[in-house]
Amino acid sequence: MEIEKVDKNFARQKPITKEGKTLYSIPSPCFSLYGIEYDEKAQGFVRLSPEYARSVSEGVEVLSRHTSGGRMCFSTDSKVLEITATYSNFWEMAHMPLSGACGFSLFETTEQGEKFVANLGALHSDKQGFTAMAQLTGDMRNYVLYFPLYNRIDSLTVGLTEGAMVKKLNPYRDIAPILYYGSSITQGGCASRPDNTYQGVICKRNRIDFISLGFSGGAKAEPAMVKYLAGIKCSLFVCDYDHNAPTAAYLKDTHYPLYKQFRAAQPNTPILFISRPDITRDKEGEERLKIIRSTYLKAKKEGDNNVYFLSGKSFYGKRHPENFAVDGFHPTDYGFALMADKIYKKMCTIDKKFRGENYD
Repeated sequence: MEIEKVDKNFARQKPITKEGKTLYSIPSPCFSLYGIEYDEKAQGFVRLSPEYARSVSEGVEVLSRHTSGGRMCFSTDSKVLEITATYSNFWEMAHMPLSGACGFSLFETTEQGEKFVANLGALHSDKQGFTAMAQLTGDMRNYVLYFPLYNRIDSLTVGLTEGAMVKKLNPYRDIAPILYYGSSITQGGCASRPDNTYQGVICKRNRIDFISLGFSGGAKAEPAMVKYLAGIKCSLFVCDYDHNAPTAAYLKDTHYPLYKQFRAAQPNTPILFISRPDITRDKEGEERLKIIRSTYLKAKKEGDNNVYFLSGKSFYGKRHPENFAVDGFHPTDYGFALMADKIYKKMCTIDKKFRGENYD
């Protein structure tokens, strides 16, 4: 017996009939994209061009097609939102729900913050794509649709009530995006929804756009990647690739040079160095922590007062330690919320502009 026959709350809503909707192929002038773009040559959404990603590594080339951190923003008075997503590489993981890996999250933006509307996700049988629908108010409202964390989206079609108005939206403050670089945790493993990464939680707090360059197993501060990072205009650079450095020696050889190259390109951008939260699970954990902190201290000694350091040891605290991570490494939603809280508070000490209007 299927679960929706036992509990109707698990059932998908039926798609709109063709006669009752207007279809939009994304990208479209009526919708704004953030954190991703559509690449005609790649025929899909990307976080950086596949050609450039290929120059970094094979892993980054693959994961650059995953839409982690991608958002689509729009205003509409439609009574429903229907999305049809297609993909050619369906990623399923035993320790991460499809709602985060392959699903979309829809939020309404209000003066008080973002209000959850629906998770639009795939089933295990949806190997090539899926169609899902959410009920809207029918009044002109502002929306943000968060893209999947661990899947490539080749095409996205949006269906709205026939005759409904729709226009592009910029819900973010007039501040350059926050740039994040790191490992699978930065990519979002293993959040249950794409908005529940620590970057997503912070964005919902301060309404500042962000760019998520988290690559599972692939964040190794390669020269090509460092050059790319240094060229991205941002209001803050959060450097978090500790987990993917193969050894402490590798981290030592790459961490300070990454800082120097980024700083040479962006002399006035604040940099926040953070370390892995699961430090005790690696025999080199303490050594890695010292290496990251040493970059910070050396930069300060050289006169750079725009660098900051946050130890991953501080993220989780001591309450309910068994609930921080799914597998000992990748955070649960609870773990991500705790990380977001500590990183957000650190940001607010760096500059008051990172503080959200509705949060302490």
